[in-house]
Amino acid sequence: MKAKRKPAKAGAPEVVELFLDRDRCKGCRCCVEICARKTLAMGDEMNSKGYLLPKVADNGECAACGLCATICPDFAVWLSSEDEEA
Repeated sequence: MKAKRKPAKAGAPEVVELFLDRDRCKGCRCCVEICARKTLAMGDEMNSKGYLLPKVADNGECAACGLCATICPDFAVWLSSEDEEA
């Protein structure tokens, strides 16, 4: 899942990738509820266990704060930027 962001400072990455481990996610909505910019929303796609998975909302702009990854009880969400991959 890729999310656009408004960089807070010059040189900050403009694209952040939100990774979701589909098998670990249990659809608890914690990441969706904690997101201040409403970047995440519940989708209609299910994993193999039958849980609904979060998705990047159409109007969401990620702040790359990492709260979604921090609050996830199953460690199913994490962030990465294109700069880190290079």
